[in-house]
Amino acid sequence: MAGVPERVLATMQEVGEDLYRLGLVSSHGGNLSIRDGAGMWITGTGTMLGRLRERHIAFVRADGTHTGPPPSSDTVLHSTIYAMTGAGAAAHAHPRYAVALSFETERFVPIDFEGQHFLKAVPVIPQGPNQAAQLAAALQEAVVVLLRGHGAYARGATLWEALHWLTALEESAQIAWLAGRRG
Repeated sequence: MAGVPERVLATMQEVGEDLYRLGLVSSHGGNLSIRDGAGMWITGTGTMLGRLRERHIAFVRADGTHTGPPPSSDTVLHSTIYAMTGAGAAAHAHPRYAVALSFETERFVPIDFEGQHFLKAVPVIPQGPNQAAQLAAALQEAVVVLLRGHGAYARGATLWEALHWLTALEESAQIAWLAGRRG
């Protein structure tokens, strides 16, 4: 593999910067991936999404081998999401309000119009040995899913669509929190 395609690099840089700027990831939190045939481009483990460079992005083949930096620790989950949903991209972030609400419910149902329209109900998956399969299975129906106490995973046709779902989730969670709805 020659290098990260310019369109992949530019999209990951812009989406990563947005996630960081919006406070949806810490300096070294979250991960992004874009499907490419049977493989995927994915951010390396521990990279700074707000400052992505080509050297921070790995290509992972269908057999699990990779070129570039060590891929994200969520690589298997991203592969499972692609296999189960047919998505073109996936993103993982740590939206504060949504994570806070994840402790109180089995599914988050937005009270605001945009959240009701786009997200409907957001499944909350418990952490545990089967979380990757459970998250991917939930993403067959939902566009974004919460992992209790940790963060959110979104799938989309594009990385921009996955970003939309993550930001819509956090906006809905903030509105619910401010309205006093904690679960």
